Amino acid sequence: MTNEEFPQLFQFLGAYFHEDWMSEFDVADDVVKSFIADSEACVILDVIKETEAVSALDLTEEHMRDFLLIEMGCSYCYWHEWQDGVTWLKHVLVMLRQPPQKLISEY
Repeated sequence: MTNEEFPQLFQFLGAYFHEDWMSEFDVADDVVKSFIADSEACVILDVIKETEAVSALDLTEEHMRDFLLIEMGCSYCYWHEWQDGVTWLKHVLVMLRQPPQKLISEY
């Protein structure tokens, strides 16, 4: 798997969960909300599709962690808050699927 197979997910994780994301946001959910507020619906849908595809790969946690951190450029250590990478990605999917008005008003 490469970042070329999941270009929108790569852009989302690498650009929004960059190494300094904690200086801009208090919690990881705020990063996702910011992405939603900044993005067009078609981009959000692409990220949803690519996230679903990654979740369905049935990777071991070690491989999932390497994929998200190394290949996708994500600098969020999700394992401090979530059981595993798939659980965190499922949470992100729930957020991405929420009606935009609700997320924008919360952000």
